[in-house]
Amino acid sequence: MPTPNDRGPHRPRTNIQYHVENGWAVPDQPQPQPRRTSTQEQRRAAARRARAKRRRLRQLALIGTACGILVVSGVITALLPAKGADAPLTSDAPANTRLVAPVPYAGSNGSTGTAQPLNWGTVGPQRQSADTGYTYTALPAAPAALPAFGRVDTSWFADAAFLGDSLTAGFCVNEYNIDVGGALVCGYEGISPNTVVNRATVTSPDRGEEVPLDVLAAAQPAKLYILIGTNALVQPGNDDSFLAYYGKMLDDLRTALPNTVFYVQSVLPATQEKVADSLPGLAPDRLAVINAAIQQLCAERGCYYLDLSAEFADDAGYLSTEFSQPDGVHLTVSGYSRWVSYLCTHVPYSKDNPYQAGSTYYLSEDMKGLLSDLP
Repeated sequence: MPTPNDRGPHRPRTNIQYHVENGWAVPDQPQPQPRRTSTQEQRRAAARRARAKRRRLRQLALIGTACGILVVSGVITALLPAKGADAPLTSDAPANTRLVAPVPYAGSNGSTGTAQPLNWGTVGPQRQSADTGYTYTALPAAPAALPAFGRVDTSWFADAAFLGDSLTAGFCVNEYNIDVGGALVCGYEGISPNTVVNRATVTSPDRGEEVPLDVLAAAQPAKLYILIGTNALVQPGNDDSFLAYYGKMLDDLRTALPNTVFYVQSVLPATQEKVADSLPGLAPDRLAVINAAIQQLCAERGCYYLDLSAEFADDAGYLSTEFSQPDGVHLTVSGYSRWVSYLCTHVPYSKDNPYQAGSTYYLSEDMKGLLSDLP
């Protein structure tokens, strides 16, 4: 019989916590044991095993590819017809005409390996003569016209000169007095390229009689704007002569002005009414050919070409009546304003250009000072 001190079989003490719920002692839910994570060494070992597995797979793929290539090569070799040994290559050609290495399939029937004699006189460029005719290489395409590049103010023209006929004369003080920044205006009524080449004496609205080439040579402007040719092209049929004089004029001007930058402007067409009436030579289709040739002359001589015609042409390519006077050739005051605006937006870029405030590429004086050391 158990004694009061005998509590029966020993039971291990459990570490269970209780809490009271509705008057009853309820055991707490045991907390789940935290899941054991791999240690750093275990992770490194797993990474090494993965790398080793990838290496084995790559090696197996390489071996399989090599075996496949060998199998395909063997099949192709087995399918090709057997070919006997070729006869030794011989040549009866003289030593000075024999090729260093024989040409494959050089025989007439493609079955022999005999090298053919080489005629050294036909190697390289062919000598041309009047009997055999001449071969000419086409001229390269003319470069594009100078594009719009920001907007300068009229002080850009302070060291410039303008050379042309009565269209250019409209800039003169005694004509429309257009603001071109104090540029030297050499505009003369009725002149053509041959007038400049022949050093003819003409009359300036501002200065009287003078020789254009002498005036320009004395001034040595930094820039020269040229628009000339309308008078010579009023009637068709003299294109070659006109272009010959135009090229000679550019050459003479370059000799007289070695440090001047030339800006050559395209010849403007007349209005559609005047072309049909009395000025057939100033039709857009003819001037397109003439201006393309002038553009090529500029490319050959390092001159800038300005496509002024595109600025004043209507939808059909004729001079727009919006900017033309009743004679269909000369410009109105609004036309001259548009002309100057076009020239102000078509200049080659330089950080020193007098760009207008708010225009693309405009730099303040402070910014110019910061960039003064840059080219």
